[in-house]
Amino acid sequence: DHAEVILAHQTYGHCEGFPENDEAVRLLLEAYADDALYLVFDLQKGTAPSLWQMVNDFLASRGGYAHGAFEQASVKCMWDKARRGLRVLEVLPRKFPLRLGQGDYKTQGKACNQLNGLRFATGHYVQALDCNMGTFIGEAFKVPYILRTFMPLDQEDRSAPRCRYLGFREYIYTGREGTVGKCHAAAEWTFGTINQRFLSGLGIRMHYGHPDFLDGFWARNRGGMSK
Repeated sequence: DHAEVILAHQTYGHCEGFPENDEAVRLLLEAYADDALYLVFDLQKGTAPSLWQMVNDFLASRGGYAHGAFEQASVKCMWDKARRGLRVLEVLPRKFPLRLGQGDYKTQGKACNQLNGLRFATGHYVQALDCNMGTFIGEAFKVPYILRTFMPLDQEDRSAPRCRYLGFREYIYTGREGTVGKCHAAAEWTFGTINQRFLSGLGIRMHYGHPDFLDGFWARNRGGMSK
């Protein structure tokens, strides 16, 4: 496949999450089981015992870590049509939790969730989408030109792209859901267009992980997508 979609869900299967959200994720994965759609979640204290057992069984079948060898991990899954459930593809045990720090002095949840998904992204170029970001066919038509901006077809040296990240604007579909959504959508539109164009004249790009396109190799070597 030329593209893959990773759904990074921090609270999937966790006691602090919502069961109806988990069910919606499973319905989405089942509906697109034939496509390159994957779920990445944070395995930690408070995660459902069934998910811990699923990961332990996966590792045991491959001669991996013994039961209880780690306290948290990043897990990549996909929907198994034969089993009608999740199937583990990769497990990355971690020494530390995704969010570092204590109390009010913790790293941002959005940046940590992006990093959790980035660890399993295999493509050359990456785009992160927020949960309230939608798209339409006009935006999709831009993607081939964006990829050619990174790597023009006539470029002989294919080892180094022309840029490291390329600005892209958001389409906030929640703008039609009410006054609050409309105000947030207008703020995001202003940030992604007028504000960014003004900063570009100063040689600046205000970037916080999405919806810009990034050179995946470059982002992995710099600790994440959000700065």
